[in-house]
Amino acid sequence: MHLAAINDLRRPLLAEIESIAQQGFEQLDLLMAAPGATLENTDWSAVQATLASNKLKVICQAPAYLPIDNPSPPVRQAALDELRRCVDVAQILGARVCTTRFLGWPAHLSEAAGYEYYRQLYTVLIRHGEERGVQVALENSAQNSHQLKYFREIFHRLPALKLVYNIGHGNIQTAQSLTRDYLFALADRLVHVRLSDNSGQGNERLPFGAPASGGIDLARELRTLRNFNYDSGLTIEVAGDRRWVLASAQLVREAWPEAG
Repeated sequence: MHLAAINDLRRPLLAEIESIAQQGFEQLDLLMAAPGATLENTDWSAVQATLASNKLKVICQAPAYLPIDNPSPPVRQAALDELRRCVDVAQILGARVCTTRFLGWPAHLSEAAGYEYYRQLYTVLIRHGEERGVQVALENSAQNSHQLKYFREIFHRLPALKLVYNIGHGNIQTAQSLTRDYLFALADRLVHVRLSDNSGQGNERLPFGAPASGGIDLARELRTLRNFNYDSGLTIEVAGDRRWVLASAQLVREAWPEAG
């Protein structure tokens, strides 16, 4: 198991890389988004060199605001082009995975047409990644209505697609955490996990134990990961001051051995 932190987009990216390494994280979960890490305005060669000098592994995260669910075909095409550029950056940085967020499909499409749309879009993106040695992964969103059913069908149609599971997202507007359900269905596709806490009402990205009620059971979540033989990257996706990220990382480090 190795822990990752996400760059703060309000701070210079190179300084963020050095800070994250100095704070004991083994991996950067690089969010390639405005304002601090845009594709077009970042010196990615300098980023690669800074990662190497700090001996920091990296996983790349495409911004969730790219509108692949827009009803306009030219807008969707532009979003796909940007996703391919994210994969290109991942190759430059030596990242083995580039992650994308599930946004659904254009509202005018039927469910069956939505599945076919995802098959076509991600076939292009996965092929682009394979040519560059980068795996493409899909992350669950905070909109849990029928989402696991959608994932089962999409992943069935795309055998090379990988899964990034967000534990915080799987605890929103649900009767219980969905971690075990997702892993029963897709554990063989899992390449990365993101963790945060919330009250079950929204994507609050809180430190573990912060919600007064409705929060995740961190020990149980980690046991579930260990039960499915997961032992790879874990991103602490906590918003706010970095001290809360560090405190949450320490809780994970202490709980991980006991979860086995």
